Amino acid sequence: MMSTAASERRRPSSQGFVRPVVLAVLAGLVLVGGRLVSDSLPSWLSVQTLLTLSMFIITIALGQGLVMLIGGLDLSVPGVIAMSAAILALWTSVRGGSVIVGILIALVMAVLVGVVNGFLVARFQIPAFIITLAMNGILVGISIGITFGHKAPAAPEVVTTLFSGSGKWFGIGIPVFFFVLVALVGYVIQAKSRFGRGAYLFGSSNTAARIAGLPVERIQIGIYALCALGSGIAGIMLLGLSGNAELQLGDEWAIPAISAVLVGGTVIGSGRGYWQSTVAACLLLTSITVVIQATGFSQGWKSVLYGVVVLIALLFTRPDTRFSLRRKGSPALAEGESPTEMKGKV
Repeated sequence: MMSTAASERRRPSSQGFVRPVVLAVLAGLVLVGGRLVSDSLPSWLSVQTLLTLSMFIITIALGQGLVMLIGGLDLSVPGVIAMSAAILALWTSVRGGSVIVGILIALVMAVLVGVVNGFLVARFQIPAFIITLAMNGILVGISIGITFGHKAPAAPEVVTTLFSGSGKWFGIGIPVFFFVLVALVGYVIQAKSRFGRGAYLFGSSNTAARIAGLPVERIQIGIYALCALGSGIAGIMLLGLSGNAELQLGDEWAIPAISAVLVGGTVIGSGRGYWQSTVAACLLLTSITVVIQATGFSQGWKSVLYGVVVLIALLFTRPDTRFSLRRKGSPALAEGESPTEMKGKV
């Protein structure tokens, strides 16, 4: 008979496998069920559309998920997206600079924003949503200032080709390959790296992380920097999708990313969550969006959908409710490890 301890050790890995499979199957069923409202569903084109839209969301969700894992929430994402897109578009279309140099400048600025966010949150213990909300306002103002309030500058042609879905490799839309790349990189960072393990331990217990000797302040700053970097990359991607650097470029993508993290099972401030579940949840939410768009309903229904999804996800992931899917205990210490043993891994 399997001991209780043995079953407890196995449970985290089984949860990390079952949830994403269930969510991915649901996404497929939603897409197939879309046949009832549109003859164009399902099709290879709809699958490529699904993966293209999902690419933008998981790029944002990679860093946002880690921020939520440690109990924060980064509301500066739309501002970072708008700023990075504006910098690249201005550098190439107005100044005639190199695309690569423009991308590097945009991403460096994004990382600096994340470092400032993380430093203020870690050093002064101010709630993250307050710091990042204020930062979002600052970034929107900077974006307005550098564009002088004029018409949004155009995206460079190469960026449009890469991320609008018009470019293809081997007959497959280029964004599909970027989706796979981001999914793999996210898995390595969150599940296999020392940085990811440190984030899990910090999220599950700040005290345990300090006892283990982890540089908790640097971990926080690194997580917010990674979140801003992901948002900066998403800004460049969305610049290619839209064709110009609009100030509202990131507004409609922040909530879907948060929704994907919550539906994927991450409990805010718990140190518990699986990247593969976040990716699968993203596919599910995007498939629902694709079906809604196929019906011809207004964009407002998409906003209603994400609002409902967030509320349901919060209900089912609360640790103090009988509906909760969360198992007590932290994943970082679920294997019976002491903080000292965990230090050896991170």
